[in-house]
Order: sequence, then structure tokens, then C-alpha cells
Amino acid sequence: MGEIDQMRKGTTTVAILKLLVDEGEPLHGYEIIRRLEVRSQGYFRFKEGLVYPRLHRMEQDGLLESRWLGEPGTRRRKMYTITGKGCRQLEVEMQRWQTFSQRMNQLLGLEAT
Repeated sequence: MGEIDQMRKGTTTVAILKLLVDEGEPLHGYEIIRRLEVRSQGYFRFKEGLVYPRLHRMEQDGLLESRWLGEPGTRRRKMYTITGKGCRQLEVEMQRWQTFSQRMNQLLGLEAT
């Protein structure tokens, strides 16, 4: 696993939650992957093997809910939306991220204390 992948690994959940809030509409897994990569201007690559299990875990944890779109017998897509619990978790994670990044910037001398 590359260095960037390892650093990003712990932020996938918050990135998905933030995307769903910002987009304001249900998204299917592939669209989530595509939009995350567009947001990062291609810097991050989100592989299906990382995102789909994470979406399922987030759904089990009550952070997301899903519904199937499409008629039986046709290509169907599982559409994800953020729940109230997911919104509350996003607020917590965003605060943690701000604190962490400020402290790291201070530690590295990139930000005045």
C-alpha cells in the first residue's frame, strides 16, 4: 500500500459523509468513488475494495441508509444517503480533524502557536 493510501485510509468515512452532505442527494457507490476522486483532483484513488466494504459498515453502524433504484431484472443501483446519526458523527469527525491538523501543523512548524 502506498504512503498516500495509508494516510488516507483513516479518513475514508469522514470523506464519504462530507461528500453526501455537500452533494445533498443520494449517490450510488461508483458515483461516490468518482466524486471523491474529482474532489481530490485525482490525488487520491478510492478503490472499490476499500469503498464498498466501508459503505456497508457505515450502513450497519447507522451512519448511512440505502435503497435500491431500478426495476427488478434490470441493472439496479444501491443509493446511499446520510442519516441523522451520520450527520452527528460527521460533526464530531470534522472537529477531530481540525484539532488534529492544527496540532500537526504546529508540531511541524507550519502554523504559529
